[in-house]
Formats: sequence, structure tokens, C-alpha cells
Amino acid sequence: MNEQSERQAAEALAMVRTYQERTRRAARLPWWVYAAIFVLTAGGTAANDFVGVGGAKLIALVVLAALVVVLVTSFAGRTSLLGRMRGVERRQSFDPRVFGAVLIVAALGTWLVSRYGTDLTGHVAGMVGLRDYPNTVDGVLYGVAFTALFGLSRLLTAVSQRRRNQ
Repeated sequence: MNEQSERQAAEALAMVRTYQERTRRAARLPWWVYAAIFVLTAGGTAANDFVGVGGAKLIALVVLAALVVVLVTSFAGRTSLLGRMRGVERRQSFDPRVFGAVLIVAALGTWLVSRYGTDLTGHVAGMVGLRDYPNTVDGVLYGVAFTALFGLSRLLTAVSQRRRNQ
């Protein structure tokens, strides 16, 4: 190859990498998705401190209705609802290593909650002065855990896709 064709190939490769990076940035989830995960988890659990049985049933129905809407939209359109809202249709790929890592972290978290959950949150609620609101403390801790687990899965998926593309 001569110098001109090598230069053209290098420019084309740089353009492809720039396009891939731009696409990767456009496909990222906005910050409000993480905030919504936290607020919905914490708020749903904290509602048990403030809402009676009738209100808890209403909250459960609203959550169930939202899940049904998301599932029906996902199955009917073959794309994720969030992807469709953002206008970015990501190719859904399954990486067993990412799934396994997230499953192990989730199993460890579930084991910790089942083993130390009520004692730990009661102790934390007492430390921060919310002994009368243990479900609120549960909600905040679960919100942090679920948001971190979701963020971990997104991070591991992005790293896996980057490695696969190189």
C-alpha cells in the first residue's frame, strides 16, 4: 500500500471510532432514570410508614399497572420502552458473564438482607433518629442497592460491548 491509501484508511478508521463513540454517548441512559429508580424504590417502601392498608393496595395496583404497560409495550414493539422514548434503539445482547456477575451480586445482597435486614435497618434507623420510621430507612437502603445494581449491570454491559467491538 502506498502512503495515500494508508492515510485514507487511518482517516476512515478515526471516523468510524468517532461515530461509535458518539453513538455510545447517545445510547447512555439519562441521569433521571437512576433518580427514578431510587425515588420509586425508596418511596414505595417508605409509604408503608405513612399509608394504611387501603393506600398500600392502591400503590400496589399502580405499580402492577405500570409493569403491565412496560411488558406489553416491550413485547408488542420488540424494543424497550425507554429506548423508544429516547429514540435510540439499542441492539439487545446477552452476555452470560455480565448476567452471572450481576446475579452473584444480587444473590449476595439478598442473602445479606435476609440475614441482617431488619436488625441492620432498625439499628440504622435508631442511629439517624428515625426509629419510628423503619420502612423509610429500608426504602432508602433498598433504593441505593437497586440503583447500584442497575448501574453495575449497565456498566458491565458497556464494558463487555466495548471489548467485543475492539
